[in-house]
Amino acid sequence: MPMRVLALALLLALLALAVSPIRLDVQSVLVSPINTTKIVDYVKAAKKSVYVEVYVLTYRELADALVSAAKRGVEVYVVLSARVYGGVPPQAKELAKYMEENGVKVAWNNDFPNVHTKLYVIDNETVIIGNINPTASGFQRNKGVMLVIKNATLAKQLATIVLNDYRRVYPNYNYPGVLVSPINSEEGLLWILQQKGDLYIAMEQIYMDSGLVQYIVQHLTYYAVVARTDADIRAAVDEDLVAKIIVVGDYVYVGSINIGYYSIQRNREVGLLIHNPQLAQRLKSLIIQWYKEAGGKIETSQSQNTAEHAPTHIPTSTTTTPVSKESGISWHIVFWLVVILLAILFVMWMNRKKP
Repeated sequence: MPMRVLALALLLALLALAVSPIRLDVQSVLVSPINTTKIVDYVKAAKKSVYVEVYVLTYRELADALVSAAKRGVEVYVVLSARVYGGVPPQAKELAKYMEENGVKVAWNNDFPNVHTKLYVIDNETVIIGNINPTASGFQRNKGVMLVIKNATLAKQLATIVLNDYRRVYPNYNYPGVLVSPINSEEGLLWILQQKGDLYIAMEQIYMDSGLVQYIVQHLTYYAVVARTDADIRAAVDEDLVAKIIVVGDYVYVGSINIGYYSIQRNREVGLLIHNPQLAQRLKSLIIQWYKEAGGKIETSQSQNTAEHAPTHIPTSTTTTPVSKESGISWHIVFWLVVILLAILFVMWMNRKKP
């Protein structure tokens, strides 16, 4: 009996780690179509390694930067989706061949319906993650964000995902704050949607088959801007939107995961669940801006409290709880681990052998 309880407690601990947000400093927010081409500059500055996993790559300047990095001795891996809606564009095939011929290690992954991730890891130190495809439309027309985060622990974790997808090895990840489809995206999105407070959501797709729409409409106040939905929700529609962002209170989800069955349960997708008050405020402002541009109506009191034009730089000293940036450990995780440890000790004490 004690061993069963212990096993259950350990399982609960793993689940807590899988869906708990992490407190992260964010260096900057790149907003398309304003400044997401800065991704190319980060690649150009790479000194040791660049790991990339994206749905489709047709942006020549990025391919040139990756080739240049490989030629100067940087280790460059690129994972691309072998399956693309409407077929892989000929330009994507040409650029992939061009990169391979010039020292970039390229893999076309067809083990998922789509490899829909938008992720860059540079020098095992800098992470660029979000919703923008490296295409002309992605950088010049679509509306979405990429977060730039300098954190070596997170960078190494996400680099591991890219390299495993390159090698077609698929373990069950349980990195704190990291959502990976089809492993734990449902739990992570459910967690943030169940938090108390006003909901701000910019989501390319919100579909009923996700099973999560009920958790959106349970918020008394929510602002949603979408490109496509089959759900009966109050939402402004912007067909150029590719963002996948959820904000409730000081909690933020940003990544490639849409609120739909395939995105959550079948595709390869990666996102982050973050606790960062200033990032939350910045993204609330951006969502409200997109919402209003799409014709959405907003309460006067809310519009007064939410700035339309917040800076794209997020100051690094955003939190007061003493959590190490490198460890990426959230106080939520520490709390639950302490609770579980006490429960285990209590069970062991109750089942001790009496003299």
